[in-house]
Order: sequence, then C-alpha cells, then structure tokens
Amino acid sequence: MSVFYQHLLKIVGKKMSKNTNFVFMSTGLFEHLSETEAYVFSFVSYFACDEQKGKLFKRSTISLCNNLGYSPNTIRSAINSLVEKKFLEHAEKPANKTNNLKYSYIEEVSHHLTIGTHEFAKEFSSELAELLYGLRGAKKLTKRPLKNVFFKVYVTALQASKKGEKWKRNQSRHLHKVLVLHGFLHNKSKWNDKYVKTPLALSVPYLSTMMQWSRSTVRRVINTLVELGFVSLKLDTKKVVFTRVKMAEKVRAGYTALRSTLVKAQYATFIPTQVTKVRNDGLKRPGASATPAEHSAFLAAMKSKHSC
Repeated sequence: MSVFYQHLLKIVGKKMSKNTNFVFMSTGLFEHLSETEAYVFSFVSYFACDEQKGKLFKRSTISLCNNLGYSPNTIRSAINSLVEKKFLEHAEKPANKTNNLKYSYIEEVSHHLTIGTHEFAKEFSSELAELLYGLRGAKKLTKRPLKNVFFKVYVTALQASKKGEKWKRNQSRHLHKVLVLHGFLHNKSKWNDKYVKTPLALSVPYLSTMMQWSRSTVRRVINTLVELGFVSLKLDTKKVVFTRVKMAEKVRAGYTALRSTLVKAQYATFIPTQVTKVRNDGLKRPGASATPAEHSAFLAAMKSKHSC
C-alpha cells in the first residue's frame, strides 16, 4: 500500500460512528455523477461493498434524508437515477420469517440495494472495500496502488439542529457542494502539511475539471468556504493558496450571498483595512475594504461626538 493510503487510514479513524458523520468520496466520482447522486451512491456503497454487512444496503428513505440532509423526493430521484445509470441495483427483499410486525414494516419500507454493473461503480466499491478492510486493522493490506483518491465529506454538518428545520433547495444544493470541496481540500491539506511541507495551492480550472463544475461555481463555493470560516486563503497570480483548512462543523448560519469572483478585498485576513480620509472632527473614516463592524463603530463615534 502506498504512503498516501497509509496516511489516509490514519486520518479517517477506525469506522463510521453510529450516526454516520461522513461518507467516502473519490476524485473520479464526479465524472459520472452529480454531487447529489455522489452523496447517495457513496453512502449506499459503504454498506453494499462490505462483506461484514452482507454486501447489501438496507435503509429507509427517511434514514437517508437524516444522514445526507436531502428531502425524500431528492433521495428517491437520486436512487432511480443511479439504478438507470447501473451504479446501483435493486435487491430482492428477504421473505418475512417472523410475525413481528415492526420487523416486517422495516423490511417493507427499506430500500434494498447492491452495487450495479457500471465499471466505475464496481471499481469504486472494490477499492472502498479494501480501504475499509484496512481501517479495521487488517494485517494483510493490498500492495497495488488504488486508482481513486478517497476523501471524507462530513455530511452531518448539514443536519438540522431542531425538528422541522430545512434548507431551501438552492441553499441545500450549494452547501452540499461546499462540503464536497471542503472534504477534498481538508484531505489534501493534511497530506501537504505532513509530507510536502508547503501550503496547498490549486487553480480554479483544475478544481473545475475535477469536480465537473463551472469555474464560476468553483469560485462561489470557495467564497462560501471562506465566509463560513472553513478555509483561509490568499490569491496567487494563477492559483488559490489555501493556508488553512479547518474541520467542518455544523453549518447553520448559511451564507449571505453567492460571489462568482475571487476578490482580494473580501478577505480581511490578508488585506489590511484602508483609511482614506481624516475628518475635521478628528475621526478617521474607514476605507472601502473596512469591515461592517468598523463602519458601525465609526458611525457610533460620530454620533456621540456631535451629540455632545
């Protein structure tokens, strides 16, 4: 097993928690699937590729909703699409061997899914199974290099903090993209910090090609990552240098706006506040790149001075 995957086994932990905190995705996944399909397929394949779980996924629609932060209609639509693309297949439901009504109901409402016949789906699930085998402390790990670079996407960051709380459709789609890119950057940044010893620097065209998103979408996602406090960055001539990538926590505040341009003045960490004018009353008016808090403090000071 390569040094990269030995490192990955250390940083991903031993297993998913009882309430799944993350799904495994890979860089090649988005050449075949939308991010919604990728979320559902990654979650299903974690169970459907595992010998210990019978290579069968058996969960209800509401279970998928609770873990992935999507609506029931979105989950059902994604499963239908994945079956059409042959990434998943419906499995036959087992015969009811008990009169327990609760057990019978769970079997009836649950999706029974297995990995489909699509070549990439089989490759992804096979390599994910090897990765899971290593996570459980297996003594014999594969020596062959894996084709896919796996990374964790923290799905619980979008889970509602109270009953009945929901994201609007456009907000949900954008924030799910945010968590996908965050997962890739977090994994890549840890690798760089340990082995390369330089900050992670990636171009927008590179991320656009890898994620199969438009360049405008990539910029919007990066801006939201900054606004949510998940990344710190500075802008190079051709690349975005990610100086820090933090662990994703609960995403409840959302974002204020979508920006398609990476503007340096947005990032107060790297661009100092400019002071453009000193008034006759001795107060310094904040510059164009000043924060809302600085403008508010200036207005309060001006009001106080003129009320005396």
